[in-house]
Amino acid sequence: MTPEQRILASWHDNAMPWIRLIQEQGIASRRTSDPAIERAIIARQAGRVLDVGCGEGWLCRRLAARGIHTTGIDAIPSLVDSARQQHPEGDYRCLSFSELDTDLAESFDLAVCNFSLFGEQSVEQLLATLQTRLTPSGMLLVQTLHPLMACDGDYRSGWRETRWPSSGSDFGAAPPWYFRNLENWLALFQRLGYQVSLEEPLDPQQKLPVSVIFHAVAGHR
Repeated sequence: MTPEQRILASWHDNAMPWIRLIQEQGIASRRTSDPAIERAIIARQAGRVLDVGCGEGWLCRRLAARGIHTTGIDAIPSLVDSARQQHPEGDYRCLSFSELDTDLAESFDLAVCNFSLFGEQSVEQLLATLQTRLTPSGMLLVQTLHPLMACDGDYRSGWRETRWPSSGSDFGAAPPWYFRNLENWLALFQRLGYQVSLEEPLDPQQKLPVSVIFHAVAGHR
């Protein structure tokens, strides 16, 4: 099984404990990163938002409460089912990254990938595809772990084994992750024609970044 295949297999196997973890607010860093991505979205004043890798739909629900029309997509059926159950009036679709090119016809003012990018080639293909799904003035927001905080001493880009943010016995094997250092993230965006800036949400106590949010504007398509 390739690393890309292992990512999907792990999320299929661990969807239910992940849903419980989110419902129980069991990830301390999200007290900083969740409001940060919400602020970045709201600042754009987007009419239509695409949440790529929406999981159980928490961000779509928060945006809907603010009157922002959001479409959530995820490749894991049980996560999409949970999103629909918690938000029946929402727009949730079970689509993989590779299916966006053929099965998603709409255009969006803003696309958001919030801690949903794990792969290597799949991520590069997704970022290229999203340019064709953004309106001419559209933007892509990507929040991911801050490379300096997540490198475990080795700052070279490459595949890494990961662990779940909870030691609960319900979790099985964690998905692998293609770690990109900051230089490689910026190079990837630039190679695909995005103009990119970034922000670094800080932990209020430690004053260290818990994540990085890339603000990427698509070039001429």
